[in-house]
Amino acid sequence: LVYLGGCSATALLAYWAPSLAVLFVVMFGMGCFASIYHPAGTALITHSMPHSGRVFALHGMAGNLGVAGASVLAGTLGWLFGWRWALASLALAGLLLGLRALALPSPRLQEIKAREGRIRWGDLALLLVAAIFMGMVYRSMTTFLPKFFAVSYTDDAGIGTALGGALTTAALLIGLLGMYVAGRLADGGMRPATVFLIGAVMQVPFFLGIVWLNGAALLPLAMAVSFFHFFTQPVGNHMVADFTPPRLRGLGYGLYFFLAFGAGSTGAGLGGWISENFSMAASFGALAAVLLPSILAMVWLALRRQPSEPAG
Repeated sequence: LVYLGGCSATALLAYWAPSLAVLFVVMFGMGCFASIYHPAGTALITHSMPHSGRVFALHGMAGNLGVAGASVLAGTLGWLFGWRWALASLALAGLLLGLRALALPSPRLQEIKAREGRIRWGDLALLLVAAIFMGMVYRSMTTFLPKFFAVSYTDDAGIGTALGGALTTAALLIGLLGMYVAGRLADGGMRPATVFLIGAVMQVPFFLGIVWLNGAALLPLAMAVSFFHFFTQPVGNHMVADFTPPRLRGLGYGLYFFLAFGAGSTGAGLGGWISENFSMAASFGALAAVLLPSILAMVWLALRRQPSEPAG
């Protein structure tokens, strides 16, 4: 409710913002409220139902579809009625969803604290290492892929911008399939760390392919990277739930997403430096190397003998 109410209120304030400075402050506030969702929403799922790779996959797929759909909706409303109405639509959506959230079944805090379980610090630390470098890959990939498509397929700047955005969206949507497959593998008995490891390793040859190939091959290579990159998402969330007890689940997800999105955001800076000093294609090759710490952390987790029961 804090997440939805805060986003709605700040979106409404943004609608009435009298200047760019005020709009900046309000949008900063919206970002703060929006960041509540990942740890709170994912923890709520684990408190309300058994850990399931398929559930985490469907949750991630819905989120990514929402991101894509919001861009289309906001762009259309902004084009037809102006940017203020695009922001107002967020306020209305947040208000309606907030009212619906009041009816969501969820366990009481006392019940959550009473559930047994212990935190597995060593396993969680390895997962957090993987999250940092996977986050760097995600941020760099999503930042530079549209521009890379644009300059690779056309010399027209206007057409390139539209084409780069469209092809990037198409590539990233393939990631939804990767999430679903990974979730089903986890539910089928494959260890989440093994599924994560497969996703991390399989990105490497396709990143290297982007460096050496060009033309028509770039789109399928980017789609393959997207498939295996998002392959890691549901099982990463699954492992946070496995490694943390219910009373610390929100903290576990807070650390996980803080490092994936926060520390991971340095990936854009790294990619920018490589692009400026070498080439844009070389920045994708560097991402293959950035994946190495995530791969090593998952090798350790996949080979490590685990307790027979999850953390709770």
